[in-house]
Amino acid sequence: MEKRNSEIFLEAFTEIERSLKEILENEYTANFSELLHKTRKLNQVVNYYASDLKEFAQLRNAIVHTKRKDFIIAEPHHDVVGEVLHIKNLLKNPPRVKSLMKHNPYNTHPQAPIKDVLKTFAEKGFMRCPVIENDRIVGLITAKTIARWLIENSYNVDSIKVQELLPYIDRNDYCIVSENSDIVSLIGMFNNAVDKGSYIQAALVTQNGNPDSKLVGIISPSDFPAIIGELKVKH
Repeated sequence: MEKRNSEIFLEAFTEIERSLKEILENEYTANFSELLHKTRKLNQVVNYYASDLKEFAQLRNAIVHTKRKDFIIAEPHHDVVGEVLHIKNLLKNPPRVKSLMKHNPYNTHPQAPIKDVLKTFAEKGFMRCPVIENDRIVGLITAKTIARWLIENSYNVDSIKVQELLPYIDRNDYCIVSENSDIVSLIGMFNNAVDKGSYIQAALVTQNGNPDSKLVGIISPSDFPAIIGELKVKH
């Protein structure tokens, strides 16, 4: 027999509640409201859907307390069931970085002429360029990097190599993550940086999350609309 919407909803909500407890490492909470309050600070999916989860908790209570022998008074709508299933799946298996990153991004090496980087920035509209030396990430050139360098130098760029920019790279401008990192954790890294007064220009994606692992992709703030789109419920 096909399950009722209320049964599907209750099963999914129970899974969500279990996921929230796992986020808190099973720390004691008095009720779902407290559980939600604590976990929304730690998980971007929970934070994004906090209002919906509050409403779902009320619906869960209504379903549980209005059960009759042959029917449920508070039977959820199909769209509501779809939403709670979507949130459950995001918490259990959030999208991975490799599914949303720009693959094989433009990069340079320390011995490359700076003019080549500037030309590519101008032609392609790029504002960020990873620097790779012997298959290891050594930095991220940004528009700010170039500005800092120009303030202190007045060389003819035709004769200058990328390595001259390396001392002007701000390590806080980028982070390095594995292609298998979940996208929710990455959003958290960007948000935490802002909370600390810095701004991540890009996440450089390598195969295993180490700087000496092969660069396979890049994610920048301009990719966030697509990322948020992945977190939204698809009707």
